[in-house]
Amino acid sequence: MASGVTQPVDRLRPSAADRDRAAELLRRACLDQRLSAETFSGRLDLVYAARTRAELDRLLGDVPEPRLLRRLVLAGVTWLSSWSNDVRAAWRQPRTPRLVLPNRDQVLIGRSAACDFVIADGTVSAEHAVLMHIDGDWTLRDNGSTNGTYVNGLRVVDEMLVRAGDELALGYSRFILAPPRP
Repeated sequence: MASGVTQPVDRLRPSAADRDRAAELLRRACLDQRLSAETFSGRLDLVYAARTRAELDRLLGDVPEPRLLRRLVLAGVTWLSSWSNDVRAAWRQPRTPRLVLPNRDQVLIGRSAACDFVIADGTVSAEHAVLMHIDGDWTLRDNGSTNGTYVNGLRVVDEMLVRAGDELALGYSRFILAPPRP
């Protein structure tokens, strides 16, 4: 080649952004089950080994980018789903009963009349959980309940630190932890 002459565009090396876009297209195709996991894995290796944009384009030839309408509809559904979840949480939050954090060392929570905080719900175990006040902090421990104990949607597997404002779920019963009374 003569000096000062540029190489054709199809011989240019793909940029990191080009490779990332290609990897994302392949990932979406695999999630949509348009590519098998094995094909995805093999092509992903080739994406990062490609020397030209033309090679990269050939790897994506049968995996077209979603059309504009599809992208817009999916973005709208994603937004609407997120919005409806926020509305549901906002609707439920003021109606959720409060469980006042204790001023004493330990509170047994469950369905049994022997508990300090009795919950009349068949999905709550007899001695479901223990709420403890230690050095100014509150911790919660599940007592091997049948339906589990959850704080803010996370299952309690060991002792978990809790505070006012957290949502506590025991079986089908839900409570918002409230600050202790003075």
